[in-house]
Amino acid sequence: GRKMRVLQATTARGWSGGTEQALLLAKYMNALGVETHLLTYPETELDRRAKALGIKTVYFPNSKRFSLGEAKELAALLSRYSVVNTHISKAHWFVWLASLVGGKPFKLIYTRRVPYRLSFLSLLTKYNLRTDWLIAVSPQIYRYLKGVPFVKEKVSFIPSGVELDRFNPELPSDFREELKVPRSALVFTNVGNFSEVKGHHLLLPAFKKLLEEEKVNAYLVLVGRDTDSERCSSLIRKWGLEGRVFALGFRRDVPRILAGTDVFVFPSLNEGIAGSLIQAMAMKKVVVASFVGGIKSYLKDGFNGLAVRPGNLESLYAGMKRALKHLSDSTMRERARETAVNFDIKLIAEKTLKVYEGVLNGSLS
Repeated sequence: GRKMRVLQATTARGWSGGTEQALLLAKYMNALGVETHLLTYPETELDRRAKALGIKTVYFPNSKRFSLGEAKELAALLSRYSVVNTHISKAHWFVWLASLVGGKPFKLIYTRRVPYRLSFLSLLTKYNLRTDWLIAVSPQIYRYLKGVPFVKEKVSFIPSGVELDRFNPELPSDFREELKVPRSALVFTNVGNFSEVKGHHLLLPAFKKLLEEEKVNAYLVLVGRDTDSERCSSLIRKWGLEGRVFALGFRRDVPRILAGTDVFVFPSLNEGIAGSLIQAMAMKKVVVASFVGGIKSYLKDGFNGLAVRPGNLESLYAGMKRALKHLSDSTMRERARETAVNFDIKLIAEKTLKVYEGVLNGSLS
């Protein structure tokens, strides 16, 4: 077919699973010989990482609102691409508006990462008209979209991908030395931005209970945006966990942190596919995670990890307690890695390109 030029687009300023996927798709599509750029804002973490990898970035002309002039400016920029893949609702909205103003020489693909329902207005506008295809990152999101009028004819399921080379179980780590945590102690780690939906309000009391009732010498590491905030600190103080919880904020060395971890715990209340959980599985960690959203499609309780009830403190505590018995369970850890291999980013990039090609040559619709 003709030479494809691809643009991965997100308005997200912070770092998150969706932002990381936009970067990884650009990285691995370029590696496959398909010229792929990123549409973001200047000085974001995504912009910084893209530059470090030698990936070209272009910028949204606006910051908050969207004027007609800016829509025209964006339309001119978009006209240089054959496929534009949006990764967050707001980015899709901006690209969609630009396509109305400036015509649409490109194919527009939206990757849906959240399990929430589409509003009726969105359905009639930005997901119906001019949107050529949707990619659902979890079976749950896919099943929902397949039941939605207008949309159901143009949706594929492709999960998020993991860089298996980076999340390598053989990776050495000096992370415990950094924290001055003794070799004999246990390290529980959670990777997730500090927010209600990630379940930190359940994780801290469950960890407190584990320390008191099981008498284990354990530490909890929190990694992610705002875990180093005052809100998080006050929650740690509330449960009397000072000195036992390391709230590290946003980090760029997650593989190194996971390498020094014994148990990965993920009490999220709702999830698309939960990339950070798959990363922990890729590193052969014992994982304890909420059985919710896209996680249900790959986490098998007692087989490749431990599943707990979302929003349930007792279930979370019981799962963390069970994890202690599985620390030397190499079979479960091996199966965790085998599960993660299904989410190899190289595979995911190829599947995504097939969708782009199918949309471009009309063989999908």
